[in-house]
Amino acid sequence: MAGRGQSSAFHEMQSIQKRMNQLFENALARTDFDAGGGVGAWTPVTDVYETDETFVVLVELPGLGQESIDVRVDGDDLVVEGERRMEREQPGEHFHRVERSYGRFSRRLRLPSAVDRESVDAVYRLGVLTVRLAKTARREPRPIRVSVR
Repeated sequence: MAGRGQSSAFHEMQSIQKRMNQLFENALARTDFDAGGGVGAWTPVTDVYETDETFVVLVELPGLGQESIDVRVDGDDLVVEGERRMEREQPGEHFHRVERSYGRFSRRLRLPSAVDRESVDAVYRLGVLTVRLAKTARREPRPIRVSVR
């Protein structure tokens, strides 16, 4: 009988360890320690695709007001930054679970060379930011002769 109780306790400890690992993985997946904001920073989910004419970036930012989002082209990067604040309804509220990410966020995406950096169009609707950039004509690389002196 003693062996059976030990086995049960072992399985329970494994289950607890598994749940703890999942909690840490979920927390780390929502946190970007390299964003310059430390532990409070988070990284919104982003999709990037292209069509024949445009380069498109979709960023999920539910619960943010348009005024909380900053979009800019910085050199060869598209930068989307902002902050989602936790709104408290009444003083003394005690949360039982907080799964949404709050605080500053920053996404920096390298733009392809065939994108017109002056043609940025951003629309924020239903919690999704859509950024479109027109493509430019691709220039084929050609050899360049350099004279040596």
